Amino acid sequence: MQRAYARLILTLVIAGALSCLAGLLFGQIIARVPCQGEGLACNIDEAVGAYAVLIYAVLGPIIFAVTLGIARNRRALAGATSVLIAPLLVFFGVASIETWRYVGFDAYSEWRKFLVTFMPPILAVLVQSLILRPVTGSDRKLDQFPEKNNTDGGSIPFPTE
Repeated sequence: MQRAYARLILTLVIAGALSCLAGLLFGQIIARVPCQGEGLACNIDEAVGAYAVLIYAVLGPIIFAVTLGIARNRRALAGATSVLIAPLLVFFGVASIETWRYVGFDAYSEWRKFLVTFMPPILAVLVQSLILRPVTGSDRKLDQFPEKNNTDGGSIPFPTE
């Protein structure tokens, strides 16, 4: 039992480090997309995305550790992943609605803002989830579905009264 928890903790640390690296690298790549409009706003969006990656690289493994400490299955892993991603999507929706209401809709700037600000932390959470997937067991066991021994030649039984 101690070995399983040690393996989980080690995997969580590795997942946090790799997700941080992946999120920051993705942010740097997307930051090369040209910014239209005010450059300061684009720099702020990039900084918010980078800080969000750092926060989720630490917060994600903590939430995954608590969740997988209680129930170590893929359903629990998916639930923890959705708990981590949902606030990001809600915040993006609220921020976009506010921007659309006062400034107007600009598809390119909104797409760039999503890619720079919100996609790196979402990617960090997804990387953590994918790394933790082998540690969790599957929900179905192979012995739950025993093979039928069909000795009657493949006929389908018909109910009679």
